Amino acid sequence: MPRSTCFFTCISIAFLLVSFTLSAQVIRPEPYAGLITAKDLEKHVLFFSDTTLRGRETGSPGATLATQYLVNKFKEYGLLPFGTANPVLKSGSYIQSFICPTGQKGRNVIGILPGSDKFGRDYLIVSAHYDHLGVIDGRIYPGADSNASGVSVLLNLARAMGQMYKDGKGPSCHIIFIAYDAKEFSMTGARIFTLSSGVPFDRIVANINIDQIGSVLEPPGEREDYVLVLGADQVPERLIKSLDNCNAFYNINLQIDYTFYNSPSFAGIFFSMTEQSFLASQGVPSLLITSGVSDLTYKPSDTPGTLNFPVMQRRARWLFYSLWDMAGY
Repeated sequence: MPRSTCFFTCISIAFLLVSFTLSAQVIRPEPYAGLITAKDLEKHVLFFSDTTLRGRETGSPGATLATQYLVNKFKEYGLLPFGTANPVLKSGSYIQSFICPTGQKGRNVIGILPGSDKFGRDYLIVSAHYDHLGVIDGRIYPGADSNASGVSVLLNLARAMGQMYKDGKGPSCHIIFIAYDAKEFSMTGARIFTLSSGVPFDRIVANINIDQIGSVLEPPGEREDYVLVLGADQVPERLIKSLDNCNAFYNINLQIDYTFYNSPSFAGIFFSMTEQSFLASQGVPSLLITSGVSDLTYKPSDTPGTLNFPVMQRRARWLFYSLWDMAGY
């Protein structure tokens, strides 16, 4: 081969290799955020609040249907069973079973997206409870906002990040997705996970807990496109910067309120009544993401028709971008 031909061939190969390397390093989250849609969010809410589940009370047949739905979706989205890496759970199981103090059998559903070998010692936990009040005095409490909305967002986040994992674009740290049971029984599911997960508390980057995120009924200002964040004063500043920067950079433009209606005492009560409080008590940076309590909370009138799914989509995509940033993609 002539020298000139060989030279240009080598240059071409080198150029292709550099181009391939650069393209392989660029991971854009926007296509995956697009997988989160108002239609899919509504689909999950409709399932969890359907009358066949009869309010999803812990230990009830309706709760069992909800548990199986979650397991099937975790499998479909490519999450691995958390039990495969945890001796406390049955090997290969998504389910962490427990007994509530009042005797009900609860089931946390837990899946994991493994982090890379190099940076995989850290964890990011995304959580939401899926149980509700069940049937009281013959009336079904569907719990569309509390907390079918939070579980729906959890599933959409798992789907988007699971697809990234399937495409070979895994996170730097482990991402654990937890659907807690027994919120209405002293938050037993969250307490059991905290005490028995085996995850070192000092290796958890953050716990993002989602509870009631579909309503626009209690805005802190005049805008409906808002979201409330509790616990911001107890976490590293970088986590709050991630929330704010992703909101601006990806043009989500939600009104993020960190004051909880300018009521520190009310914020403290609400924070202590939600699942992230257990990990927070162990020094884990923990945030509660919510649209707030409304006049429909814990009432039979908490139905899917009261939720705003387009705004819920924006909230879910904002969370996806923030988690993408926190997980070190």
